[in-house]
Amino acid sequence: MVSQSLVDRAALDELEGVIGTEKLARLLDRFTASLATAFDGAERGEADYAREAHTLVSMSGMLGCAELSRACRDFEQSAKGGGGDFTAALVDLRKLRDATVAALRDLRDDKRAAE
Repeated sequence: MVSQSLVDRAALDELEGVIGTEKLARLLDRFTASLATAFDGAERGEADYAREAHTLVSMSGMLGCAELSRACRDFEQSAKGGGGDFTAALVDLRKLRDATVAALRDLRDDKRAAE
C-alpha cells in the first residue's frame, strides 16, 4: 500500500459533502487518468510543461493533493524562468505524480472495500 499522506482525506470528505459521492468519484477518476500521463513526452518544451503544471496546481490542490500542487507551482515558476535545465525537476515531478496516482487509487480501493 502506498502512503496516503499524499492525499488529504479531510479535504476530499469536505468536497464530497459539497458535490456528492458520485460526482467526486467521477472527478477523481478523470483526474487520476489525466494525471497518469501528465508530464510525459520527451520532445516538449519548457512552456508546454509549464502550462501543464499550471493546470494541475489548482486541481490537485482542490482534490487534497497539496504536495503535488506545490511541486507543480514550483515547477511552473522554474520552467517559466527558462534558460535552465529542468530535467531533474521533471524527473522528480514525475515520481511525485506516480506516487500521488497510486495513493489516489489506493484511497479509491479502500473506500470501495468499505462499502
